[in-house]
Amino acid sequence: MGAVWLAHDEVLNRAIAAKQMLLPPGTADDEAEQARQRVLHEARVAARICHANAITIFDVADDGGEPVLIMEYLSCRTLAHVLAERGHLSPAEVARIGAPVAAALAAAHAQGVVH
Repeated sequence: MGAVWLAHDEVLNRAIAAKQMLLPPGTADDEAEQARQRVLHEARVAARICHANAITIFDVADDGGEPVLIMEYLSCRTLAHVLAERGHLSPAEVARIGAPVAAALAAAHAQGVVH
């Protein structure tokens, strides 16, 4: 229902991620509006989270009436990529990766966000 692109902030000269809602053709107007409101709600909720291990929401842009979340870009390999390369992770590696993720989720939960 959405796509994330690597983009460039021309004003601040930095890489950013732009997340845009993509609705299937023929989506009813009321469903499209509900989806727009969910995206805006997601942005407001995510903007409350301030943690070193959580992506920062910088702004919500408008693209022809559609909200686009402008977010911090994190340059890294995905877990899926690592697993495809290596096949598995040791328990120690899982703990090393999982601990910061758990810390970010705890920060989100402290703000009333359920992920």
